[in-house]
Amino acid sequence: MKQWLLPLLVLSVIGVWALSGFILYDSPDRGTYGDMFGAVNSLFSGLAFAGLIFTIYLQKNELGLQRKELELTRLELQGQRETMQAHNNQISLQNFEGTFFQMLRLHNELLNSIDTTVGGGDSAVKIFSGSDCFMRAWRRYKDSFFKDANQEDENERLEQINNVFSDLWKNYESEFGHYFRSLYNVVKFVHESDIENKKQYTNIVRAQLSGQELLLLMYNCIYFRELKFKPLVEKYALLKHIPYNAIPSHLDIEIFSPSAYGGKYPKKNNDEQA
Repeated sequence: MKQWLLPLLVLSVIGVWALSGFILYDSPDRGTYGDMFGAVNSLFSGLAFAGLIFTIYLQKNELGLQRKELELTRLELQGQRETMQAHNNQISLQNFEGTFFQMLRLHNELLNSIDTTVGGGDSAVKIFSGSDCFMRAWRRYKDSFFKDANQEDENERLEQINNVFSDLWKNYESEFGHYFRSLYNVVKFVHESDIENKKQYTNIVRAQLSGQELLLLMYNCIYFRELKFKPLVEKYALLKHIPYNAIPSHLDIEIFSPSAYGGKYPKKNNDEQA
């Protein structure tokens, strides 16, 4: 509305009121005119009241439309937030998977770089490499792990395990030390990530491990029990596919919680070999 229109209307009404008063000032019938205009005033008052109600109705409808518009805007912003959150989650997952598979690839390269040789210097001959080195180490110390394994004293059995693995570690630390640290860091990376289904990725790690790697992983966790690998082994069931028949004593198995084997202790399978 133009700014001059309202003052013009006000001045017009005042002018009509003043003119009517001037014209009727000396008229003997001004009372009659007054009564007539009183009825007109009632009419205009009623019309003004009706106009007020109509204005309130229009404002109510306008407020309703504004609320609907605000609700649609809120829903649109919520949808944008959800889309952005899904996009950010997808980017985070891609970044995680890129790092995870890179770490797993480097771990497998580290495993393949492990080798066992005979002889020394230029005459050294590589006879085992990769996971075969774990097979050789296990077969070399298998009888030592089985020696006196039928006893039932947990502390004595733990001492036996530590003595055997201590000797094994002296001979294979240079080959296996980096391997176990790398494996621990891969699992730890998954554990400390923000992804939802962490076991999906630790299962991929577990699928890479041979039976002998699992056996030496078990005894490595027992020997280095002050380290933090054992809780991760139990949480993500890394020993689920360990060859049961190759474990000398049930005491060795029960050093770990059942969750390390997938929720229950493994049962004997006569077809298993290690």
